Amino acid sequence: MTPWLKGGIMALGAACVLLLAGAFPLVSAPGVYTSGATWLLGAITILLCIVGGWRLATGRRGQLIFGLIFLFFATTGLCMLGQYGAKALEYARIGGPMWAGAVGMACVALTGVVFMAVFGFLCYRVMNTRRLWLSGAHWAVALLGIGAMVDAIYEIRVPVTLPADARTELTELRAEDGTSYPLGFRLRVDDFVVQHYDDATYSLYTFENGRPGPMQQVERRGDTLHLGQERWPVRALKQAPGMPHPFLMIPGQPMRVLVQNPATVRDYCAHIVAFTDHRGRPETHKAELRVNTPFACKDWRFTLSSYRTEGEQTEVLLQARRAPGRFAALCGMVGIIICTTVWCWWRKGGEQP
Repeated sequence: MTPWLKGGIMALGAACVLLLAGAFPLVSAPGVYTSGATWLLGAITILLCIVGGWRLATGRRGQLIFGLIFLFFATTGLCMLGQYGAKALEYARIGGPMWAGAVGMACVALTGVVFMAVFGFLCYRVMNTRRLWLSGAHWAVALLGIGAMVDAIYEIRVPVTLPADARTELTELRAEDGTSYPLGFRLRVDDFVVQHYDDATYSLYTFENGRPGPMQQVERRGDTLHLGQERWPVRALKQAPGMPHPFLMIPGQPMRVLVQNPATVRDYCAHIVAFTDHRGRPETHKAELRVNTPFACKDWRFTLSSYRTEGEQTEVLLQARRAPGRFAALCGMVGIIICTTVWCWWRKGGEQP
């Protein structure tokens, strides 16, 4: 066992100890993840991965460098195919004048196919041994670690509350410590749509001497609500200003109110508009912001966290994030997946000359 391999095993054991210390269910210490020991271990791991990848590619280091460059461009072509192909289908579904945009997006997607074919073939010809793919996996781990460390130092996260009134525009972010971060563009929420499951329940409240009495659960059968021998049509419930849910005032004494309880939320999304510029020309970007579908503009990414309703006004809760190490971390993740997959499935003894 070489000294470098011994050092790698020691670093792996130290990483396991730190992970257990930070995630132990009984005496957890999350601060371990941001401690100096973790930073030192991360730096050692990155150094070991770089050295290990370099040593594994002995005699073929030029092939390794060019092979990883070709792999990057081939993966870029795959991303182009996915992104612009999806846009082409979206514009084609709209139809009409958007067909021109669909054709343009499809042409760019085909360019991605060309990138995949050309650079994928070059990568296959250059990265022709299992050791080169294993070396590439080591460098991908190092790239992931570098991206994570850059994010840990320079990442900015700011919670944002923006009303869905199609008027209020966000131009800067203000952190809890009072620091202001200009966005470089304007962002607003034009509309907020909430979809519910069809599982609403109904309750009947009786008021005696101005005070609500015990609540009674009302059963729904088709388009009719039933309580004992009484029945009311569902369409009789009406919405009124200041009332969050549909209700029905039942005449008679004592006074009774039939209320529709809120149904379970199925999905919600915010229709947002960003006013920015590209090379001095103004641009407008419209998008649907969902929980797992963030919106990116310039260096910022906005994620939909939740929402709240104050009377008739809906406020959208967002998370703004600027992560300069994100691109490096994503490249490292993709590299690990591709390199380890090829390394595992490359036929032994099938190396090209």
